[in-house]
Amino acid sequence: MELTFLGTGAGATLGSSRFRSSILVASGAVGVLLDMGAGANLRLEDMGLTKSFQALFVTHTHLDHFNGLPDHLVLRKITAMPKLFVASPPGLGPVLSAMKAAGNDIEVELLEADLPRSSLGDVEVWSVPGCHSIYSVAYVVDDGKKRLLYSGDTREPCEPILRELKGVDLVVHESSCLEDCSRWGHTSVQEALNFFSGKRLVLTHIPSQIVKEAEQLVGGKAIIARDGLMIRM
Repeated sequence: MELTFLGTGAGATLGSSRFRSSILVASGAVGVLLDMGAGANLRLEDMGLTKSFQALFVTHTHLDHFNGLPDHLVLRKITAMPKLFVASPPGLGPVLSAMKAAGNDIEVELLEADLPRSSLGDVEVWSVPGCHSIYSVAYVVDDGKKRLLYSGDTREPCEPILRELKGVDLVVHESSCLEDCSRWGHTSVQEALNFFSGKRLVLTHIPSQIVKEAEQLVGGKAIIARDGLMIRM
């Protein structure tokens, strides 16, 4: 299983050094995208990866986690790419329908569920509830050899997520601030280090303005993701 980080910034990120949340997970011929925030669609194009995935799994309906999707769907339409399978908690469908009604010729194969899950070849993807300011899920991706846990947006401790840690080889967790942002439903860098100290940990969803301070705080205890980073599990 190989991860490519397409967007590693938070909603409050300034500039384009860190696009909004998105990770490409590849296992053999199967590719799944976890979130597609603004700019992630452009990163896919820059890296020649627009045809490398068959499904998108959205964690929640805050814009910084799906705002790159509409533009990507236009690209798929004009280049005659296959219809994309998109799984999401409830709420994404009406947004896409409104865009289509406004004149945008976009189509998806949409699955909305409280706990989205699907299988693609040998890859299983399932979700557990997160603990964010709106309803959200975290995703587990398992290809029979390795298992990934992606938090999406959540504060910690979040018991449904913590219960999934057994058997997980890599945790990719949001870290939206340095010390405490739980009132907004987010996890700080320090909290992520504390709760996942026994796991291989990658921190993402980091505002570009705090990256230097986050690097000092983390030291060698975790990997701080950046756009374009590739990790082989």
